Amino acid sequence: MTGVFRLPEALRPKLAEPLGEVFDSREAAGERFVKLAREASMVVTVGDRVTETLHSIGMTPAVHVVDGVERRSRRDPPEVPYARLVKVSNPAGTLTQDAIDGMREAFTGRKPVRVLVDGEEDLMAMLAIAMAPVSAIVFYGQPGAGVVAVKVNGMTKARNRAILSEMGIERL
Repeated sequence: MTGVFRLPEALRPKLAEPLGEVFDSREAAGERFVKLAREASMVVTVGDRVTETLHSIGMTPAVHVVDGVERRSRRDPPEVPYARLVKVSNPAGTLTQDAIDGMREAFTGRKPVRVLVDGEEDLMAMLAIAMAPVSAIVFYGQPGAGVVAVKVNGMTKARNRAILSEMGIERL
């Protein structure tokens, strides 16, 4: 299929490590977590539970990426307000051109925006970090660890673009 970029096996161990600071379930609504979110120029979430966590502390992410699945079980998408809906298809273990285009669309125009993924949103955290403006925070779920917070800066953007390049994604 054209426009499907698969995660190479060699990259899997690299991505098993969190890309930023990890907050366990107790810390994920704590004072430091809330302060970090409130100081960001933009908050982006990737994952249903993470999106709910941010909403529970009174924040509506500017961009939230959800798939209606948590720990491989179907669930209702989070009840978080949004002004626009972008639907994309993205099978597990891949990033599709549709997902890339959808994320690009999400970062332009009116916010808040929900990106609803038919498939799996896990790898889309890399797109969010690569595409979000500097000084944004991207929160994503790390199974068994908690919520990962990535401060978007030149270094985190470059790291994620290098990983995406290894997947064959040259242009965002």
